[in-house]
Amino acid sequence: MTLFAARPGRAECGGVSIREFVETTYYKQARLHAAKTPLGQEDFYALFSPGMRRLMQAPRQYPKNQMMGPLLNAFFGYGVLPGAEIKVGKVERDSGDEDLGPATIRVEIEHRGEPHRILVHVVGPGEDWRIANIIYDSGKSLIDHYRSITGG
Repeated sequence: MTLFAARPGRAECGGVSIREFVETTYYKQARLHAAKTPLGQEDFYALFSPGMRRLMQAPRQYPKNQMMGPLLNAFFGYGVLPGAEIKVGKVERDSGDEDLGPATIRVEIEHRGEPHRILVHVVGPGEDWRIANIIYDSGKSLIDHYRSITGG
């Protein structure tokens, strides 16, 4: 897995752009995932917006006859098992203002030799970037997943 040098962004303020935040996060998550060493709970939740954290930590309300579906990796999507190698490719702005936010960043990954595109919606304020939602190429999103299991 090759790490690309992050291009300068917001250098005048000493901060990073939203794209750089997402790029750094995804490369780190790919390394940790392959090594089966996930972030601790506090560090994991710190990457997400307050609203997303509340939803992620809300009590679960699984319907009684709901079948367990494929495993969801918050960053990479459904069916990504622990230890799987994820190759992170292009990380580019899809919409919004990557320096001031909010913005959506497109992340191209490869899992089991198949390409996938993930959209990461990031909000601020300022240099305190947080992930507000992740939309997988299946059309499902992280926020929809948590709403379905929390009733939120």
